[in-house]
Amino acid sequence: MKNILSLSVIATLFSLTVGAATDSNNADTVLYHNATLINPATEQQLNDGWLLVQQGRIVQIGQLSDGQPMPVALQQVDLKDSFVMPGLIDVHLHLTAGPHRVEMLDGKPVLTMKGHSELTRYHAMSTLATGVTTAFSPAGEPEANAEYVRQQQAGNWPGPKLSYAGFAFEPTPIIAGSVHPKGEAGWQAEIARQKAAGASYIKLYQGLTQDEIALAIRLAKAAGLKTIAHLDSVSWQYAADLGIDALTHALPTSAELLSGKAKAEYLAERKNPFNQRFIYSWFQHVDYDSEPVQQLIRTLVQQQTRVDLTLVVNELFYYARELEVMYPEDEMWVFHPQTRKRWRSLMAAPSYDWTAQDFATAQQQMPKVLQLFKRLYDAGVPLAIGTDLSASGPFYLRELQLTKAAGLSNWQVLQLATVGGARHLDLTDTGQLAAGFVADFIVLSANPLTDLNALKSVHTVVQQGKTHRVDALKAELANLSDIEL
Repeated sequence: MKNILSLSVIATLFSLTVGAATDSNNADTVLYHNATLINPATEQQLNDGWLLVQQGRIVQIGQLSDGQPMPVALQQVDLKDSFVMPGLIDVHLHLTAGPHRVEMLDGKPVLTMKGHSELTRYHAMSTLATGVTTAFSPAGEPEANAEYVRQQQAGNWPGPKLSYAGFAFEPTPIIAGSVHPKGEAGWQAEIARQKAAGASYIKLYQGLTQDEIALAIRLAKAAGLKTIAHLDSVSWQYAADLGIDALTHALPTSAELLSGKAKAEYLAERKNPFNQRFIYSWFQHVDYDSEPVQQLIRTLVQQQTRVDLTLVVNELFYYARELEVMYPEDEMWVFHPQTRKRWRSLMAAPSYDWTAQDFATAQQQMPKVLQLFKRLYDAGVPLAIGTDLSASGPFYLRELQLTKAAGLSNWQVLQLATVGGARHLDLTDTGQLAAGFVADFIVLSANPLTDLNALKSVHTVVQQGKTHRVDALKAELANLSDIEL
């Protein structure tokens, strides 16, 4: 494999300079050895490798070689010819939300995303069991997210390390999901409240006007927070010009990114507010070589606007009547039973009135969706991997597979899943197998460089130096399955 020899030399030199100090001060050290180390950030694979971990960080990496002994450690773990790579990062995980359901508010039906601590604990544990060690929630109840972070950091709730945005700013009422302040003072107060609850971003949603988005970005910057948006009629270009930090979903469905006859036809389709076919029809109309799209790409590159496209969401919508086949029940252990009951119907809601021809037309657009990903990637727009669900599991793997289908190599896909996610979240010591980095890594029976399906073979997750056996995590899930909502 690429660079094996060079990394071996580097590892040997590093062990010569650091090994003696480590040997004489080996308190709380764990040596993981007899493994193939895969570091996507550098595209280097180190056979017969070992990792020395101390106080939650990687302090040394090396390779077995003649005349160079492994360092002394308090504990040794034989990984038995397994494969090791950095922990996965999900930059769009609604860990504390839902399941979505309808409640009555002032005599009217309203969607609620109100979660429950037992569901959160379940999804956190199941997500960790599939190899995701770090995550970002781009919207949610700030207090629920703050409580999760406290419990996770205290070691009470095994799960990904989490950063988060607060309630989405959105005119449509969503219980435990949205807020819509009135006036600049109201926006300032809500942004301050979310910041006090630990939010690092504010989330701007598709129902906002241009003026509200401009106000939000200005006030968030003044408050020291970043902005992330899921936009529709307001163009990505408009938000990017204002300096938005991140955009989400492969649904940049603004007519402003279209031109000529295509723009007129699309605007005519959007006159019916209940018609959700725009989810796929925008891709029928868009020309990626047109000046509006090319200008957008130039702006995103220049400003290094971060984007998570959640390709899997497009696929879930387009194949909403085939989800039982695509995601069979035996893979849905990652969802709490209460979520398992509802998730397929939630995905099918936008297409409730679609015909068989609508679904066929939608599915024909997936190559165009993937082409958007590849265009952004090739241009240098910073991308990362997200799922937009409450647990990662098979949806994360599918996102990686779709990313590869867009034209990336396994190395490139795994880069986005690790160091790409770390950069997306401004984590400078996460996402790599390197000395000084946080000891977040996963141990697999198969090599994901050969087949991404190898990610199903994760059997051990090490997070901040703490080892979790996947079979033990799965066994604990049964204790969190009985809550009724």
